[in-house]
Amino acid sequence: MMFGFAKALYFCNTFLFKGITMISAMSKLMLSRSFSKVNFTFKPLNWFDQDSGGSRFGLYIHVPFCKMFCSFCPFYKVLYDEKLKGKYLEAVKLEIEKRGLEGKASWLYIGGGTPNSLKAEEICEILSCLKGFVEVDEAGMEGNPFEFTPEYLEKIGDAGITKISMGVETFQSDSLKTVKRAKANERLIEKVVGEAQRLGILVNIDLMVGLPQQTPDGCLKDAETIVNIGPDQVTIYPYLIISGVKAEPGMDSQSMFTVIESAWNIFREHGYRRDSVWVFSKSHKIYDSAKDELVCDYFGLGPAAFSTCGNVQTVNPPIEIYLQMINYDKRLAFHTELDGKAKVWRAFAHELYKLQLDPKVCSEMPLNIKMVLQILRMTRYIKGFTVTDKGRYLVHEITKTVVETLPFPLSNPKRIENYNEYVESLKKISALNV
Repeated sequence: MMFGFAKALYFCNTFLFKGITMISAMSKLMLSRSFSKVNFTFKPLNWFDQDSGGSRFGLYIHVPFCKMFCSFCPFYKVLYDEKLKGKYLEAVKLEIEKRGLEGKASWLYIGGGTPNSLKAEEICEILSCLKGFVEVDEAGMEGNPFEFTPEYLEKIGDAGITKISMGVETFQSDSLKTVKRAKANERLIEKVVGEAQRLGILVNIDLMVGLPQQTPDGCLKDAETIVNIGPDQVTIYPYLIISGVKAEPGMDSQSMFTVIESAWNIFREHGYRRDSVWVFSKSHKIYDSAKDELVCDYFGLGPAAFSTCGNVQTVNPPIEIYLQMINYDKRLAFHTELDGKAKVWRAFAHELYKLQLDPKVCSEMPLNIKMVLQILRMTRYIKGFTVTDKGRYLVHEITKTVVETLPFPLSNPKRIENYNEYVESLKKISALNV
């Protein structure tokens, strides 16, 4: 115990002298070590192993289809196929029925892939099926701006979608060509935003900083363009180096942060407030699935969807195995139990991410986290429970590390302890489909 205290004092003195670089490096190391221990076992599970029990929870539905793959995207996706889509729709509705969900969901996010590669009527079918089992307060959906027609927006709005998020990323043509993403022109974005807002649907626009061939000036021009369009919310992500991402970043992390801070000045002048290190909004009902999924119990539906309940985290298999397990009424998933340290660091990172820490949550943190918090106050990265201007770079680096070290078993075989058994399952499915 004394050794641990002396060690903490030593680090405290070191931090005071070496500043934010040392704190950032140490925090990133602690987070990386915590999350690097998370490995999965592919195995059969009971449909009711993770039971909502009627309590409040979140829901995530993964729609894996994309008509083209962007080289910066780490998430599970498959090429759009009409026949495969039909099988997916039947399977995800059956999974909803089998999972034993009940009660009231605090939030629902439909992500991908490209969720609006499904027709509006198909999204409505999924929502109708889901609402037969649970109540949903807020429902958000990601999508491609090209598919959000006025008719599409009206149908999903009537079905209960209250928020949409569009990944514009950038208007810089050279950068978009490099990452194989179609450019959405300003007039189209303005039209979609206006129509959604007319229907009472909140709109978030995603921008990215650090894409290949992107320039700081170009990023700030993107920010100016977006605020003139006037969505309810803008989220600016730094380029994230995650397993499965092919393209190389166009800037280092410090440069990305500098651009985000400069963009904040633009947003502030146009009436936006800062809700977190990367989120700027005019609405109190923000679209931020990353924040909610970090600390809440939630249930994932669809291929490759994550679920977290207490210390247990599961990930659904890829679509080939997913369709078969639904057909044979046998649940298979990647399974792990998160250790206490990883959960605590994730919760602390979530508090920092908001830039405004919750005193009650902080009071319940273990001693080592409280000491880190005190060090951050002594070095003026936090004042009281508010992250200072000086401390935002630290939070940027910590948040980036959390996202970059999250375990994605489908894109990182090293995370699967019985990988050979998983491969054999894939081979059996392939043989059945021949």
